[in-house]
Amino acid sequence: MEIGSPVESSAAAEARALIERGSGPNIAATEAGASDSRLHPRTLPLGPADAAERVVRAIVRLPRWRVTGHVGTVVSATRTSRLFRFVDDVVVLAEPAGNGSMLRARSASRIGRRDFGQNRRNLA
Repeated sequence: MEIGSPVESSAAAEARALIERGSGPNIAATEAGASDSRLHPRTLPLGPADAAERVVRAIVRLPRWRVTGHVGTVVSATRTSRLFRFVDDVVVLAEPAGNGSMLRARSASRIGRRDFGQNRRNLA
């Protein structure tokens, strides 16, 4: 899929909107001014498509993580907890930044009112 295609642009716009909603009791999202350093966007010296590919390669190596979608510069994944099998939804968006890419992300629990810091750990 070409970067800038209608499907990729739609996926990126949807991911950006989710991330910009910010954090809550059972949601964590990256933002430049976050007081928690785990929530700072990451930068990579790669183009957005290559950065998204690197995210996919990293996720497939993690236990209890699964890539559920990859459209252009947007990667969707899930993480399942060991004991109770709770599922967190994670989205990562790679955007152009200078000579590389900035990775912005969001992790949200599917159930419950609190995540006890797990979504922040998912983004660390």
